[in-house]
Amino acid sequence: MYLLNQANQAVRSQLEQALRGLSLTGIQYTVLSIVGSRNGISSAELSRRFFVTPQTMNEIVTGLEKRGLLQREASAENKRILTASLTGSGQETLKECDRIADEIEKSAFADMSDKDFNDLRRILRGRLVSLRGG
Repeated sequence: MYLLNQANQAVRSQLEQALRGLSLTGIQYTVLSIVGSRNGISSAELSRRFFVTPQTMNEIVTGLEKRGLLQREASAENKRILTASLTGSGQETLKECDRIADEIEKSAFADMSDKDFNDLRRILRGRLVSLRGG
């Protein structure tokens, strides 16, 4: 676990530094990514995914909303729940973030063979599914 965490921290540090050019943090990028893939997700669902309080997630989402990267509207099922979706600007920003993240990932694993890289992904994906109880 220590080695996995250290590798994660090294890559995340590079990503954080690269995202500064877009005035974003790693968590903001991840929120944009999740909202982009799960259009209509609520802040409460996001807070559970990130293991942060709803208040903390609301601050992150509100900041992204003020920047025009995402928008919120009342859920069709429950008007008290606000769901998030990316704006056009948010979609473009996410594309740029993804490009940056892809470059960092490519660099981080450049010295691994394709087989080793695919094996690592398969193993980690399996652990994640198992640990999430699925």
